Amino acid sequence: MLGTLFLATFLNYFDRQTLGTAIEPISKEFGLDNILRGNLLAAFTLTYALTHFFIGIIIDRVRNLRIFFPVMVLGWSLSTLVMGFVDTYKHMLWLRYLLGFWEAVNFPVCLLIISRIFPAKERSLASGIFASGAFLATLTAPPFVIYFANNFNWRFSFIIAGAAGILWLIPWLLIFRMPEKYSMEWVEKTGHLRQAVSKFSPKEYLKDYLLVARQPGFWGVALIGLGLIPCLYFATQWFPSYFTQGLHHEFNQSLSFKLSLIYFMQDIGLWTGGALVLWLSGKMSILRSRKTVITVAYVFMMSILLLPLFKSANLSVVILALFVFGIGAFLGNQHAFKQDVLKTKVATVAALVGFIETGFTFLVLRRIGVITSHTHDFTVIFIILSALATFALLMVYVFIRPKWYKIE
Repeated sequence: MLGTLFLATFLNYFDRQTLGTAIEPISKEFGLDNILRGNLLAAFTLTYALTHFFIGIIIDRVRNLRIFFPVMVLGWSLSTLVMGFVDTYKHMLWLRYLLGFWEAVNFPVCLLIISRIFPAKERSLASGIFASGAFLATLTAPPFVIYFANNFNWRFSFIIAGAAGILWLIPWLLIFRMPEKYSMEWVEKTGHLRQAVSKFSPKEYLKDYLLVARQPGFWGVALIGLGLIPCLYFATQWFPSYFTQGLHHEFNQSLSFKLSLIYFMQDIGLWTGGALVLWLSGKMSILRSRKTVITVAYVFMMSILLLPLFKSANLSVVILALFVFGIGAFLGNQHAFKQDVLKTKVATVAALVGFIETGFTFLVLRRIGVITSHTHDFTVIFIILSALATFALLMVYVFIRPKWYKIE
């Protein structure tokens, strides 16, 4: 089951990462400046955030995840595939809006399933493993996209990526065979009475929102995300532009190798952060273990302040690798905290957190386009990202308290 979630997350991120990697040839073909480039890169995050506002409550009440989840995967796969046939900037923009809608389901569904399967001490590692599919996608996308862009056409990468998502339906339907039976066992075990979506009234939506909003732990995770997620999306969407514009690196396979190496360290960070929590939990509380790992992760993220001091592409790879390693280790633990706010509303919590953190990220991504268009430099961006990471760490120590999280 964890393998299918890993693959879904891989495809989820591969599809969104394809645009960030191919943005250079796309910008040349459609004549995009950095402001239009920033709008296109940010379009996905707008609908992604808005969909999170209601999708979690639906997921918490959907009985047949076996059908619901693959329908959404099919939606995001077709949105990606059709990108290979667009002829205008406006059409690309609307397809990215659609992609954000379909892809919003992935993390709430995955976190919901993991919360039901894994004990508390293993959730950081399980969350890190499934979420590492995202970063395996980010390290795989650059060589894949750049190869097709330089040897054929950037459009082929979108067509192939979309087709791969359709093939994912096969292992999912083979492995996830009896969700209704498992769901009822969980209901009996927890005493949580779930209702069908068809019986779900607006009044009950409001009750669930208020229930989640009254939890200090929810606001803690959401505020952490305000600082952490813009850093994540800068890494996945703007790194290629930083190399081609900030370091004047050619758009070739040498660039793809550098990007893949950087994103590989993000993947390692996810696994390492979860594994360290598992190891430390034998020596101290789970909560203290997570805080310790997050603090170390923050130190790695602060390496981004060194970037303006160097204009070497190779040294930039080292610095950015340290930065994304920290993001990965931090992120796996933030995912784990989402599962500890309300056991009966895991998907709702995850989705509402996503709405807040990704909505803010949409504004940041657009602003990056404006700032770099006017300054032709990324130094201010690095300072902003370091400040956001510092804010995320402060929120960990202000909000992450035993009385606000049910880590069991």
